[in-house]
Amino acid sequence: MKRVIVVLAALMFLSSGFAFAADDVKVEAGVKIWNNSWESKDPDPVAGGTMKFDAALLIGPAVAVTLPSNVFFEASYLMSVTDYEKTEGPAKIEVERDDLDLAVGYMFIPEVGIYVGYRSTSMDWTASGGGFSESGSIDLSGPVIGLRGNYSFSEMFGVYASAAYLMTEYEEQGFKEDDPGTQFELGVKATFSKQLSGTLGYKVESFEGDKSKVEDTFSGITLGVMYAF
Repeated sequence: MKRVIVVLAALMFLSSGFAFAADDVKVEAGVKIWNNSWESKDPDPVAGGTMKFDAALLIGPAVAVTLPSNVFFEASYLMSVTDYEKTEGPAKIEVERDDLDLAVGYMFIPEVGIYVGYRSTSMDWTASGGGFSESGSIDLSGPVIGLRGNYSFSEMFGVYASAAYLMTEYEEQGFKEDDPGTQFELGVKATFSKQLSGTLGYKVESFEGDKSKVEDTFSGITLGVMYAF
């Protein structure tokens, strides 16, 4: 609930520009989607191994505000519509995920910019089967710094790319460790009208624990639809 309150406050703050925005302030609101699979590699020689989960579908609201000074603010909150799942014999693991992303950045030129922000990922899992049932939660959060770029082929079509370093910390049932990661996304953007635009891309996130050396990789297709006010 605390995470939901934070993102709603951020979205309300950004969308408050609706009432005060000048003609040269761009305000967009819409929906983002990420359909991604999860692979976890644990090097532990006894309990380790590789686990591959079925893809999960994350959907949620997004808001972006761009000022005349080329400074931009963004916020999004993605929630699981379908969970990550893995079944081995009678045992089944299901993982629900929520992502909160906040960012502020500056476009040096229309095609290239830099940003800093904050990422918070919450994953609630359950494991059951064969007469047993367990549950728990994972929190992965921390600062983010990244670069982004875009290039338009025409008034309607263009491409975009972003790369970020995530200075995140992993926490699960009292265990904590630094778990830094990287994020890359590449895609195409279509501008259907002055107000409506859409994106189609592919995003990969990878994390590695400093102590455990566990590697987690999330990858899949992204979709976005934004409406400018």
